[in-house]
Amino acid sequence: MALEKRDGVFSMITISQLSKKANVTPRTLRYYDSIDLLKPSGATEGGHRTYNEKDILKLQQIQFLKKVGFSLKEIKQLIENEDLDSIEYLENQLNYIRSEKKALEKMERDLTGLLHSYSIEGRLNWDLIFQMLQHQQTGQMEMKRLSKRWFGEKAVEVNEKLPNLNDNDSETKEWIDLLTKIQSVMDQSPDSEEVQMIIEEIWLKSEVLFGKDEQLQQQLWEVRKSPEKSLQLGWYPLDEKLLLFLDRAFAVYEARRNQT
Repeated sequence: MALEKRDGVFSMITISQLSKKANVTPRTLRYYDSIDLLKPSGATEGGHRTYNEKDILKLQQIQFLKKVGFSLKEIKQLIENEDLDSIEYLENQLNYIRSEKKALEKMERDLTGLLHSYSIEGRLNWDLIFQMLQHQQTGQMEMKRLSKRWFGEKAVEVNEKLPNLNDNDSETKEWIDLLTKIQSVMDQSPDSEEVQMIIEEIWLKSEVLFGKDEQLQQQLWEVRKSPEKSLQLGWYPLDEKLLLFLDRAFAVYEARRNQT
């Protein structure tokens, strides 16, 4: 966005010309002038603003700093304090952006969890969501302590492999689909063919996650049946009626497996 030279001297350009070159509206340039952020270096005989090469460089700096998250007030302070040649303000801004990124990623996970909870229950259970937020504030260390207490040496394996409602990966989506399926057939008998087909899908997926460690699967199920324990581990508690139905359906499934 350089200016042309005439007889070795850079020519001045008008506000409309700068607007086109810099892809910024004349209104924005007038506003920058009004707040003393970017003052034009000259004016035509008719009083129209004109800008030189130095003004254009300053505008480029303003546009870049805006793009990386600085406010106009902060940019003005940097220019006035002549701090633009220091990298400290860029390092500070980078740290700020990283912090914001973490916060946004957490918001994304929380929103994903809300959408998944809606998929499971067909509504947003705000009381339960609030309880989950409260338990999340207890911190990861407490969750790890409880996990080790209930699962012993298998705690790390459980934490690594068990799907999290706030995740958006294919594994989590498959588990949510299975829960949605089982809810859609709760009007049937637990020993019906359709119910048992879904239960087998759940069983097979559990085997993929934890192998044939039936003791661990039973421990998981006992914790899963407790809304309080589920909350303490940061797991979304399942509806009591759904848990009871699953318990009955699994009892049928296991009885049939033992007969074969």
